[in-house]
Amino acid sequence: MLCEKICSVHKNPLNCLLHLIAVIIAIYALWNHSVNLILVAVAIAIIGHVIQAVTIKKTKKKRR
Repeated sequence: MLCEKICSVHKNPLNCLLHLIAVIIAIYALWNHSVNLILVAVAIAIIGHVIQAVTIKKTKKKRR
């Protein structure tokens, strides 16, 4: 059940790509102990979630 929810969140390829970039930046930031880069990684992940929410709303409007 949780796995299905996680997979459905990452259906949008752009969202998945942004999350991948955010993970890479976060790992690098943790390696260098950089708080600024960690915040950048979190911001990129949030942008990915916003893009996913917008595309879901657009597809729901098209169905009506």
